[in-house]
Amino acid sequence: METEEIKKQQDLTWLENLQKNSWEPEVIISGIILAVLFIIPSRLFDISVILVQDYGLEQIPATLILVYFSLIISVFKLFLVIHLVMRFIWAGMLGITYAFPEGVIKEKLFKYSQSTEYSHPNAYLIKLERWCSILYGFPISVAIPMFTITVYLLILIGIYLVFNLEFQIVYVIFMLTIIALGLSPLLGKPSKLKDSIGKSMSGTVGAVYQSNLGKWAFASFSMVLIFISIPFISQDLDGFSSFQIQANLDEEDFEYPKDQGYFEEYNSDKKRFARIWTPIKQTNREVMELFLPIYKREKDATSKINSLLPKDSIPWQNVDSYENQFRILLNDSLISISKWTPVLAGHTNQPALMTQLPIGHLTQGVHEIRVEKITYLEPLLGAGDDIRYRKKWARFNFIKD
Repeated sequence: METEEIKKQQDLTWLENLQKNSWEPEVIISGIILAVLFIIPSRLFDISVILVQDYGLEQIPATLILVYFSLIISVFKLFLVIHLVMRFIWAGMLGITYAFPEGVIKEKLFKYSQSTEYSHPNAYLIKLERWCSILYGFPISVAIPMFTITVYLLILIGIYLVFNLEFQIVYVIFMLTIIALGLSPLLGKPSKLKDSIGKSMSGTVGAVYQSNLGKWAFASFSMVLIFISIPFISQDLDGFSSFQIQANLDEEDFEYPKDQGYFEEYNSDKKRFARIWTPIKQTNREVMELFLPIYKREKDATSKINSLLPKDSIPWQNVDSYENQFRILLNDSLISISKWTPVLAGHTNQPALMTQLPIGHLTQGVHEIRVEKITYLEPLLGAGDDIRYRKKWARFNFIKD
């Protein structure tokens, strides 16, 4: 019994010393994690694009994954940056208290300042230490629940891809789970779900912050944090809508095409292409190489499109292959392309179909390539299971010398 008491006292002493000297690992960990967090979003973007194009993941779940991960990363970025800034101020105050342990010496001030009451620097040092510790732990209460939800969504998506299920099934299961989790804290009676949430790390940390800072202050601050993260999330998602190939381009993107999305020479970030592309913008060659990215889900939908075409008024011939889902127009004139060759192309060697478009007959100047597409909409909550004609699917201008 005495041995247990001694060990317990040793553990408490170790914990107190660790708490007092926690600033050293805090600063080191913050710096390392921040460096990693600024790299992760672009990698997540690339992985999501691969899942959409090569594995047939639909745009909605891919966007949800990106949004959730981006929110988690943004929360940590905000807090770690603020934490490092406050630790910098804390280090400055620590130096001041060491250099001037007596604090303010009123007798040595100008007379008009001697009547003012000044706090000792130690008071600010203690406050800064407390707030640094509070800020360092707060992301756990927000990020871990979001991470848990994201992992759960990833598991559902894995099942959906492996067994080739309809996304609406996964979507309903996911939303019902989120609703159940949202309503469980409101239940007055104890439940296993409620107890398991309370005993989890995020539940405990959240309860600690709510009980010490105030429940409404905690809830309000969490909401403000999410709103602050929106611009960062929007930045991380920039360009991802182009990979929603079942939709037309936005009016702005259609009227003012971005060269980096259509020409390899302007794709300095070496990202995958979302729609049609070609190597260079200005050419004097007799033919132009065109590449169509392959989307697995669109390729698998070929038979569904073909079966629905006779029942629809869309002016489109039979779709017996993936490339037949597209129409290439040169200066608004439909071009008949007899051969598409499967290749690995672009900076990332993405799967694509390549063809050579004759342009030797064109005059010098600016010319336009436009692509139309017929697409199949998957069923989702009573909608979809239909085909659509996308007239503004892709468009770019090139220069013929």
